[in-house]
Amino acid sequence: MNADPVDRQIITLLNRDGRTTNKEIAAALAISEGTVRNRIRQLSQAGLLRIAGLINPDDSPTRQLLLLGINIACSRDLTRKADEIAKLEGVQSAYITAGRYDIIAEVWVDAKGGLIHFLSKTLAGVSGITSTESFLIMKSFNKWIPRADL
Repeated sequence: MNADPVDRQIITLLNRDGRTTNKEIAAALAISEGTVRNRIRQLSQAGLLRIAGLINPDDSPTRQLLLLGINIACSRDLTRKADEIAKLEGVQSAYITAGRYDIIAEVWVDAKGGLIHFLSKTLAGVSGITSTESFLIMKSFNKWIPRADL
């Protein structure tokens, strides 16, 4: 499914405030509420839209966000390894990158001992990783994550 201009307008309005009602979106775009409802359902089913409650990671006293640069042994495994890492507990997202690292992962861990546990237990279960470098996020700007475990 490709998002058309109306779909993109719906997504833009939801991005501004995810609590915007279908009725409000319909009025803003001069379309029916049923059309909005159907479009949101289709976008969600196609994997183009997800509506979620998000938190500001800076407001958590017990958790911290970090970036993890990861290199893997075999470039042929890059997509498979990125997908495997993305599914690990605590990983918010994983990106295949060009440059110094093969993969950059965004990870949400316990503030006390969480990074050590993630590296030595969770990530250690992924074979083929040759090196990692951790970057603790000290302050984020316009970052929201879908986690309830503050």
